[in-house]
Amino acid sequence: GVQTCALPIWYCELVFYFCQRCSPGGSRIIFYVIKALVALIDWKLNPYQAAALLNFGSMGGPLELEYSWDTVLIGLKLKRFGHEITSDFMNSGLNILQVREGFIEGASDPRRLGAALGE
Repeated sequence: GVQTCALPIWYCELVFYFCQRCSPGGSRIIFYVIKALVALIDWKLNPYQAAALLNFGSMGGPLELEYSWDTVLIGLKLKRFGHEITSDFMNSGLNILQVREGFIEGASDPRRLGAALGE
């Protein structure tokens, strides 16, 4: 069956829950979670904005950029500085719940079929 796990992360007064269903990201899961944490904590984005950001990362080799027209210019700029770039489809399947001031905000990666619903 489908297994779902939620990883709670506490930061100051905020609580974030990250859910990956059946590990669709494989070895790239850490890319997606760290990107979302930086977006939520440092850049103060909401869960939807964090989940929708372009995906990227490296496993010790070339920099992997999400395959999209938005990354073409980024890739070309980085190549000028000597970076080796590869691109691939990187739809994370990340689901985020953020508890802030007693309210819960949720979002799912818009590149997949997930949805966050509530009142």
